[in-house]
Order: sequence, then C-alpha cells, then structure tokens
Amino acid sequence: MTSAAEVAELARKSLLAADLSGFTDLFASDAVFEYPFGFLGAPPVLRGREEIRTHLVESRRPVRATIEPTEMASTVHETTNPEVVVVEWELAGTNLATGKPFRFASGVGVMTVHDGEITRYRDYTNPIGAATATGRLPELIAALTARAE
Repeated sequence: MTSAAEVAELARKSLLAADLSGFTDLFASDAVFEYPFGFLGAPPVLRGREEIRTHLVESRRPVRATIEPTEMASTVHETTNPEVVVVEWELAGTNLATGKPFRFASGVGVMTVHDGEITRYRDYTNPIGAATATGRLPELIAALTARAE
C-alpha cells in the first residue's frame, strides 16, 4: 500500500514537472480540494477529481506560461494519523519574461490519503510569493484592492 508520505513525493514530482493533470491523477474520484484561507478567483471547495483537474489546469495555465520550475522541495510532516501528512512546499525556478531566478515558500498542504489516493487536500497557498515570482504582484494587489472596496 502506498503511504501518505509516498503519495506526497509523487505529488512533488508531478508539481515540479508542471504536470497538474498528473498531480490530479493522484486524487480519488470523489476527493475534496479546499482553500481554507481562500484563493483569489477560486471556489473555496472543489469536489471530485475532474472538477479539481479542471480548476488546477485552467487556473495555473497563466502561471505556467511565465515561469520555468527548476526545483520543488517538500518537507513532509507525518501526523498521528498515518493517512494524514502536512507538506511544506518550496518552489524555485526562472521567470521566463525577465530571466530572473526565484525561490519562495509556495505553501502548505494538508493531505489525507486513503488506499494510495488523495481523498482530501487543504491548500494553504502563498499568493504573494507566486505573484512575485510570476511578475503579477501588481495584478494581485489590484484584485485585492478591488475586493476590499
């Protein structure tokens, strides 16, 4: 049986390769993906592998067009529940428009794995780090400002 830590490593490899469809293949057909702190432009909860796939592939397309990932580091913290791990993600790469390298803590995920598939993923993402790496910080600021008004 594939452990939660092993699934987290498979996720890291898919994310480094910018293979969001492959990342989504790790999810159970009825998985739940959540943004507990919110994610601008995304619903707080996605249900089912295909809804998760559609969201991740479409929402990350502009990001993928602006950066080239070179390293995806993860620190996996096992919990008292063998099906749950907490994963700290760090992404490094190059901004394709500027040629400048970047490195930032891209977020923390709480992953629940049952029978080798992710059944629940809570994504505590770092939108400021991502917007800075992709050169889209002014867009994020404008969107947050508009939301606050």
